[in-house]
Amino acid sequence: MYSERVLLSGDALWRSEDSAGGAVVPADGCVDLILRDGRVEVAGPSTRWLATGPDGVAGSFGFRMQPGRARLLLGLDLAAIADQLVPLDDVTDRRTAARLREAMIPLEAGPAPIGTLAAFSAQLAEASRWSDAVRRAAFEATPARDVAATMSGSERSFRRRMLATFGYGYATLVRLDRAHRARSSLRSGSSIADVAASVGYADQPHLSREFRRLVGSSPAQFAASAA
Repeated sequence: MYSERVLLSGDALWRSEDSAGGAVVPADGCVDLILRDGRVEVAGPSTRWLATGPDGVAGSFGFRMQPGRARLLLGLDLAAIADQLVPLDDVTDRRTAARLREAMIPLEAGPAPIGTLAAFSAQLAEASRWSDAVRRAAFEATPARDVAATMSGSERSFRRRMLATFGYGYATLVRLDRAHRARSSLRSGSSIADVAASVGYADQPHLSREFRRLVGSSPAQFAASAA
């Protein structure tokens, strides 16, 4: 059983229980802090679908940060942990790790005690104006060179900042956003052909290739599972 609570900032708190065999999780470019059996791990920004492990004895609990925000909290270049699951202690300093672990532990008690994580989330949202502007540009499929000229001065510096802040390049962010919108449209009952045309894929085979890499299923399989 899976449930989540979306915070005002767009970040989310989630819990998963009784998932003995794990699950397939579509790529979303986000970073999660995951509490399982008393251990806190960091799921780096995902650029391909991932298979999760089984839940802990009491379940699994997570704090999901929107793309481009986690670097401010963890203090590391996110490209170093893209598509990896690593112990929190391995990616940040001892003081930060202890502070985050202390904030995560109350999630085991239920959905109410979220004060510290909600505060972290609000601070991240306030400090993430650059990355949020990049995400808006990706949603509009603005060419990378135009975004770079406006926000970083050169394409080289833009790419370096993208890798550090998001963990992947701008083209990947565009692909992740497009797949997210395609999933939403398929859930709402739109046909595969309509989704391919409206979201920005070249054709249905292009949509299928992207889904298999990013979502872990074909569009038809995804639509059937979401029905």
